[in-house]
Amino acid sequence: MVTDMHDPVEAVRHFSRFYTGRINVLADRLLESEFSLPEARVIFELGHCDGMSARDLADMLGLDPGYLSRLLNGLKRRGILTRSVSEMDRRRHVLALTDAGSSALEALQAKSRAEVSAVLEPLGQDARRDLVSTLRKAEHLLGGESAAGKPVPVIRPHRVGELSWALARQAMLYEQEYGWDGGFELTLLKIGREFLEHYNPDDDCLWIAEVDDRVAGSAAVVRDGPETARLRIVYVEPDARGLGLGHKLVGACIDFARSRGYREMVLSTYSMLTAARRVYEVAGFTLYAEEDEQAYGQYLTAQHWRRDLA
Repeated sequence: MVTDMHDPVEAVRHFSRFYTGRINVLADRLLESEFSLPEARVIFELGHCDGMSARDLADMLGLDPGYLSRLLNGLKRRGILTRSVSEMDRRRHVLALTDAGSSALEALQAKSRAEVSAVLEPLGQDARRDLVSTLRKAEHLLGGESAAGKPVPVIRPHRVGELSWALARQAMLYEQEYGWDGGFELTLLKIGREFLEHYNPDDDCLWIAEVDDRVAGSAAVVRDGPETARLRIVYVEPDARGLGLGHKLVGACIDFARSRGYREMVLSTYSMLTAARRVYEVAGFTLYAEEDEQAYGQYLTAQHWRRDLA
């Protein structure tokens, strides 16, 4: 059969057949695992965003609630996930991966990375950059607007110059929103300098949230001990709030830390930053210490949070 590649419909269908065959997603079990593609996608989402309900998953994945309920019950029977009452809202039931589910997620991600790496192996650096650029453009053209009319964000590694941008924007926003003085900017500059001086891609990362080709937020992971990662430089632009960027950025950091073998992640924040604290709570962090201090022209309560990654 001859395909008319000048017809946009046929061109998209042709590429879909090519790529699904290349990465073998049509097999009964994904990546030679015990899971189907929908099951693996549910495991992936639960591993990157704690505190989700079945309704949240149905809306995110566009799945029929009845079909999703059967799928979740199957995973629960196999010991992959649990369903419990939310501590923050007793009317809400939340889903979470068990230890077996977390192990399954790690295995799926390792196999997926290995498979895609094998696909990319024949390509040189220039070809890979062209491919990434083309994929981003395709995603923007085909899915740049969600069903609700909101732009779809991209979470990606940082590029040269974006750390300085993120630090400057956070300093400006905190002065505008909370009245923090220049002392906070000095603290951010020290954090940025330490990141650049000690940056090791095997240990550290800076994730950038991009919306409509512009920086809309950031979050970083740095080594804080032999088995401890620290979460830093978390911020989201005001006009990009409501897109779940905070959850996505923190989830990407947790995923990175796990992939590098960290056993726990810690962070420090202030009690007045209620939106950020909500993100940390949903991501599974727990408060373990706090103290009052005077900083940035304010009387603040510093808080220290921890999450087990084992």
